Amino acid sequence: MHDVDARRAREEILDEVGALLRDQLAAEEWGRILIEVVRPAGGGDLVVAGIDVEDIGGDEARVDSAFGTESAARPILPVLAKATEALCALEGVAPEDVQGGTFLHLATGGFEWVPGLVHAPSAPFGGAWDAVVEGLDRKRRALEARFALGASERCDVDVEKESIAFSSAGQLRAVARATLLGTYSGPSRTWAWGGYNESVPEHARAAAAALVDEILERGTWELSTPCFQIDERGAWALAAFVCDRARGDGVHCLRKEDGLVFWLLRDVREGTSVAAPYA
Repeated sequence: MHDVDARRAREEILDEVGALLRDQLAAEEWGRILIEVVRPAGGGDLVVAGIDVEDIGGDEARVDSAFGTESAARPILPVLAKATEALCALEGVAPEDVQGGTFLHLATGGFEWVPGLVHAPSAPFGGAWDAVVEGLDRKRRALEARFALGASERCDVDVEKESIAFSSAGQLRAVARATLLGTYSGPSRTWAWGGYNESVPEHARAAAAALVDEILERGTWELSTPCFQIDERGAWALAAFVCDRARGDGVHCLRKEDGLVFWLLRDVREGTSVAAPYA
């Protein structure tokens, strides 16, 4: 399916589902619902296993009525399951991997959808989102200008030494202290903090955990949750949030086949030798 066709199909699904959400699930009163789907053990069509509603900003009584215990038999549930499956297919993910999807009620009145059960950001994180993302972009541009890092940039991370080296055109441009922030899995749309990553040395995990422990905004549920679903945009914002609070120099993102690895950069300084070959 071409991108234009996929975008049109997505819009049609969201328009149809949006009308049902307004009519049957009091959509005007909330900001998002998380639709968990499972496939029966014997096979067959996906079914809705659970619904969570968040960002309630209107009449809570209407929401309670719409999502009451009797909702289990509501005809809209098979429609939500089929819509989630179709949207996952358009996104190129397996419903079983992401467990379902999240419908977002936009301020403009329309609806958006993201794969996975993506909870509303905490107040500290959500409130700082735009500012920290903009701040991280300024830091990125400053580092690129300062060390002449361009599109040909290469990097070599030494997990044991918690260091990273950047080169361009075979010339070592900059080195820095690099602490693992976390990883983002594309197939499952999941963020996992570096402090819980058992594939890295213990001292590297301890350094990663210390980054989070030193952030004082304990109302941020993301900081105390080892692993949770989020979209890629949210993963970048989370890395930017920690970079801002830890007063880091920037963030380096290593893109892998199945996702992203984020490193916090500190003590960035000029390189002094020719870069070693890369594997």
